Amino acid sequence: MRTEQLQHFVAVARFGSFSQAAEHLHIAQPSVSQSIANLESDLNVKLFERSRSGIRLTPIGESLLPKAQNVLNMVEEIYDEVRAETDLASGSLNIAAIPSMCNAYLSDVLSAFKKRHPAVRIEVREDGTNEITRDVAANRVDVGLISRLPEDSLDPRIEFHPLLTGTYMVYVGRHSSMPLRNPLPKEEILKQPLITLQSGYRQEDYLKRMLGSDELNVLLTLGYTEAAKKIISQGIAVGFYPDFSVRKDPYVQAGDIMAFDIEGNDVALRFGWIRARNQRLTVAAQRFIQVLREVVDGS
Repeated sequence: MRTEQLQHFVAVARFGSFSQAAEHLHIAQPSVSQSIANLESDLNVKLFERSRSGIRLTPIGESLLPKAQNVLNMVEEIYDEVRAETDLASGSLNIAAIPSMCNAYLSDVLSAFKKRHPAVRIEVREDGTNEITRDVAANRVDVGLISRLPEDSLDPRIEFHPLLTGTYMVYVGRHSSMPLRNPLPKEEILKQPLITLQSGYRQEDYLKRMLGSDELNVLLTLGYTEAAKKIISQGIAVGFYPDFSVRKDPYVQAGDIMAFDIEGNDVALRFGWIRARNQRLTVAAQRFIQVLREVVDGS
């Protein structure tokens, strides 16, 4: 049995596909298939059930998967100790983040991180909290940046580490005809056409709590795009952005958009990073978290 065979086994189990595992490992698919076949032969068991609909772990495969992951974690610890001695971080790092964290912090974090650790190849994906949580729990993502309410239940397969607490503010264009005062009454906000994040994100759920209504006058749904800010600045609709991102927003700085508190809003969101409990953080991931904390704490 070789370490590479265990890596291939864990990757195929993680992605549920030989081709996706091969792509992730940057090797040819036949090599992965042969490696798994050799491992099954060595152990004299079937690790995967194969069918036209795909592959899935057999009961013995399910039992061996956490043990294989533990072996790989121990091997990684050995490499980590060597890298720590030479202060080198290398390899790859997969990050998934909600739009608000991408918008407010990630560019600064990545810039600082790459200056210190140029050998690390980073992949960043923007997604919603629920999808990020699932991907981290399944070890498809090393570190996730999410938001949650204090009372939200947490997937037992992950750890949540808070970075800051925040809430949403209302973005209103300077050409808007709505009566303005700070904080803005909920009933006035509910009269306006709204821009919200696309389905798959939790923003609408948060807004319903903040505004005290299940009926939102949603004009359109967009991501954290330039188009959304232009529509808001023209007074066509109002939008919602976290309070920690306001002071860096160029539209707010230029006076094209005004940011207001929501009257009576007592919803405090927790923003932080998550990791899988069964996956040891690599040196690259540890250094990324260190830079992330420095940027957030210094902002």
